[in-house]
Amino acid sequence: MMDRMKSMFNKFVLDSEQEADLSDETKAFIENVKKYDFIRLCIPDLNGIHLSKMLSTRFAKKVAMGQSEIYSGSIGFGPRFEMINIPEVIKRKHINSVLKPDFSTLHSCNWISQRNYAHSMRDIKLNSISEHERGKYSFCSVLCDVYWPNNEPMFAYPRFVAHSLIKELEDKYNLRLYSAFEPEFRAFVKGSCEASCLKPMSANVSQCGNLKKPIPYTNFKDMYRTSLLSVYENYFADIDYNMQLSGIDVQDYSNEDGEGQLECPLMPTWGLSAADNYFILKQAVKEIGSKHDMEISFMTTPLLNCTSSGCHYNHSLWYADTNRNAFYDDKDPDGLSTIARHWIGGILEHLEAMLAVCCPTVNCYRRLHRYLAPTYVNWDFHDRYMSIRVKNFDEKRTYIENRIPSSASCSYHVLAATLAAGIDGLERQLEPPAPGLKPETSQVGGCKVLPDTLQQALHCLVDDKILVNKLGPDFVDWYVQVKSVGDLSSLGHLDIHDNKEETLAYERYEYFTFM
Repeated sequence: MMDRMKSMFNKFVLDSEQEADLSDETKAFIENVKKYDFIRLCIPDLNGIHLSKMLSTRFAKKVAMGQSEIYSGSIGFGPRFEMINIPEVIKRKHINSVLKPDFSTLHSCNWISQRNYAHSMRDIKLNSISEHERGKYSFCSVLCDVYWPNNEPMFAYPRFVAHSLIKELEDKYNLRLYSAFEPEFRAFVKGSCEASCLKPMSANVSQCGNLKKPIPYTNFKDMYRTSLLSVYENYFADIDYNMQLSGIDVQDYSNEDGEGQLECPLMPTWGLSAADNYFILKQAVKEIGSKHDMEISFMTTPLLNCTSSGCHYNHSLWYADTNRNAFYDDKDPDGLSTIARHWIGGILEHLEAMLAVCCPTVNCYRRLHRYLAPTYVNWDFHDRYMSIRVKNFDEKRTYIENRIPSSASCSYHVLAATLAAGIDGLERQLEPPAPGLKPETSQVGGCKVLPDTLQQALHCLVDDKILVNKLGPDFVDWYVQVKSVGDLSSLGHLDIHDNKEETLAYERYEYFTFM
């Protein structure tokens, strides 16, 4: 008994000493976490899929001190958990890696326990929501960085790659990134999707004969029609309510051109927060949709002969010291600065390789080379047919729209690839070709066509040594393995242009639920 009491006393003394050594920032994080019952520790894998562990907030100090662990190969599985033998993970004997929370990303996950639809903003401000409406438990979430046990960063981790390039841009060029994503996604009738999927390598004639199509939540293509928008307004209001509680601003909500297709572009923010915000939103809209009897999918093309979903990436660069738009030049006839032209030159130089990470699934390539979708390595002012679209109205509204990312893309990959290419353009002062080029108008050698398959895009990525070096060899090596063994071992033999429902059913199995 005395030994036990002595042990407890020693533990109390040790905990007190450790508590005294904590920074004010760490203490504040622990206090904020303890306002909730549970916390999710979240990371993206190399597919952009949302991974997490759930802990009771009584372990808040453990979380804050980076003492939570996860299997080191967890970011390197295929889209449907295909096992991939990453050499670095094998070399390190499949050890666990360490999760270090980014305190700035702590946010409420009210939607997890929320029972009813959105309340008014007055209710939010007055904190007048009843305990029954709140649900039994409260949840928060924090995004984490992944380290090896020896405190070495995991260089293949998507968030690390994006953060490193943002830092390079700031340190080397005194430029800050201001950006936002424009996600499109689809809503389906809950429960209608499982019967529309065929597991690759296991289908037979009877399965194909019983194949059903997923049922869109609405069957109209009437973009912006208020009568159609009204069907989704409670859902949109619920998203907005919960995102405000999480500190994320959505610009607006609309129904898009395809059946059940929706869009909610985010407001621009500085640095890595743009990618963080979209990563958080992407998971939230799925979980909120489930409470509205919808099944939400970011799969690029889940239906035959339909409009595909994209995720344009809008970005500009601003001088850190003057807070002026580095893309704008009022003395230039087009209002475009030299920095902007070199940035565009870099993106176009690497666009074919960028496609491999901006369109990361076999299914993504059904979207390309179609009406209003990216087809060529080209750019222009305001033209929706271009892969890179420049919008330049004045200093505040001059930015570049990268139109190649699909809805299945990972925000960290898109941001990182765009910065890697753009920074190379600044370093080598690359001039872009003339704006508005198409194959029939190009004067020199024609206009390059974007890759037609994931296999082609991955070859372009591996062959682009400059982009590989910018993104980091570890990241590219791990990513190519995940895509080659995960996606392509299951779907690489398919002809995605055969317009067959069975082919698409294999793709739905791989991508519909988790992408």
